[in-house]
Amino acid sequence: MRRVITLLGILCLAALVGCSSTTTPPKPVDIPDAAKTEKLLWSSASERPAWTMEEPETVNGIMTFVGLSNRFATEQGAREDARRNAMDSVVKYMGTLVKNKFEKATVSFGLESNVIDPTAGSRAFEKQLAINLATQVKMKSWYMEKWQTATGVGYQAFVFSQVPMAAVDESYKKSAKDMQDGAEKRAKDAADEVAKNQAQKAADFWKQMQEQGVAE
Repeated sequence: MRRVITLLGILCLAALVGCSSTTTPPKPVDIPDAAKTEKLLWSSASERPAWTMEEPETVNGIMTFVGLSNRFATEQGAREDARRNAMDSVVKYMGTLVKNKFEKATVSFGLESNVIDPTAGSRAFEKQLAINLATQVKMKSWYMEKWQTATGVGYQAFVFSQVPMAAVDESYKKSAKDMQDGAEKRAKDAADEVAKNQAQKAADFWKQMQEQGVAE
């Protein structure tokens, strides 16, 4: 009897080993390729215009820049997003240039970071420029695409925009004037001579920046 039980145990173990060795391994998850799931259904031109790839530049006092939208369910949504992107792009682009200008100027003036804060100055400029762009920027050309994607139909917009450099310069001078006024107030309210001298140096710095304009 014991021999029969042992034999049955061996047979069961062999069956289990056989089953485990023939189990089908799991298949890897098939991640769809975006290029295979997306298809261009329509575009407003036979090919994307060359201006869609251009960087911001200034010609004859006019700055040009391009806005690109995300994909939206409606054409209007795509256009609005492209417009926002265009204005955000020029604000960030000019903000970086102005910050670099302030940083170089503080070195040439021999001023410490506790006297002049280039980051605060560039942020004030960006804020003022964003206000000016709301009325000064002009959307000159549009290019539209309609895509079929894995989640549905989506519109994408490109816009070629222009803004007068005079509007950029106006924003620059206004922000520099605000920084100058703030420094002059700190000089007036200073509790000691050291703080007063530092604030006055800052006021003189922002005054010169205002007189120079955005372009040296």
